[in-house]
Amino acid sequence: MNLFSNTALKKRALKKTAIAIAEGDLSLLKKQLGKIQSEQLNSPLFEHQGGYISAAELAIVNQQAKALEHLLQSGCSTEYRSSDQPLLYLALQQKQSLALLTVLLQQNSPTRFAGLEISSAEFACFRYCPAASLMLHLSRLVEYGGELNQVNQEGHSLLLLALATEQQSLLQFMINSGAEIPHEIADNWCSNEIVSYAKRCADDLRIRQMMLG
Repeated sequence: MNLFSNTALKKRALKKTAIAIAEGDLSLLKKQLGKIQSEQLNSPLFEHQGGYISAAELAIVNQQAKALEHLLQSGCSTEYRSSDQPLLYLALQQKQSLALLTVLLQQNSPTRFAGLEISSAEFACFRYCPAASLMLHLSRLVEYGGELNQVNQEGHSLLLLALATEQQSLLQFMINSGAEIPHEIADNWCSNEIVSYAKRCADDLRIRQMMLG
């Protein structure tokens, strides 16, 4: 087989792999993974919006959690990225973010984002996740060891951001999961009612802990 024919075959294999990933066709994906080299999975070889990204990134932007899971189990790295956006950060910007987040956490994807304005997955949830699913995302992160007492570059804690949402269920979950109420809350940051509710949640938790010894 000459060099031209070999190159054409490789391109064809990559194109079919891209189709399998984008469509979530696991049968085709499994077949194609046997035709490409493992290092190609962690290289920016797949076309997307005028540029090139890795196989895992392609699965994420196409909302294909099952394909992403199979790729990671087949050797894709959770740390490789073709841009400044880590896989988990990219995943949290997608419509199917919860499913993608779960897959990445199961594969020990880093949740801290060195060098980015948004320093962690927890803070990224507040930036990108819809209000209705914010607690679900944070709960999944806590399940895998997430830390709720972080402070961002502006000095804002996660619970302070939660207070601004005025969501009682979110505050109750975070406080029961160990998040501490900020000592100082700026005027007009949130309603007095939601601050009072958060303090009641903290008091209730303290009483339960005392009763349990």
